[in-house]
Amino acid sequence: MIRDAVRPLLLAGLFTLGLLQGSAPATAQDASGQEGDPFASVLFPPELIMQHARAIRLTDDQRSAITGLIGQVQQRVIGLQWQLAEQMQALKQTLGGARIDQDRAIDQLNRALETEKSIKQAHLEMLVRIKNLLRPEQQTELARLRGAAAAERNDSEPQGKS
Repeated sequence: MIRDAVRPLLLAGLFTLGLLQGSAPATAQDASGQEGDPFASVLFPPELIMQHARAIRLTDDQRSAITGLIGQVQQRVIGLQWQLAEQMQALKQTLGGARIDQDRAIDQLNRALETEKSIKQAHLEMLVRIKNLLRPEQQTELARLRGAAAAERNDSEPQGKS
């Protein structure tokens, strides 16, 4: 159930992240293995919690609360994503002309960035609320499990050619 609710959020987050970091090199990687996410080491995405629900002894109440938060964010973000897509298309059209109205382009960009900010804020608020639902020992165990998984991935990666 959580997995079905998380998938659109992940896609939305990747879409939004791609817009912001489209020109940045995707080489920076943190201990969790997530590229470009400066908060990955201190917040816990729902899919990580779901993956380790038994190990952290997630309660039914916590599971229900997390599912509810995901649903709230989905409702809030879906409309914003449509709005952002329309704004980006309008900006692209403005930029595609032989001569560009700079003021109009900047105005369109600012509207798109404000919408993008709202999307990112909704995701951050959800992640903060989720973390606050977890007991300190659950957070510690999730951080340990995430670190162990990252170390395992690093150990299994083929070594570069010399």
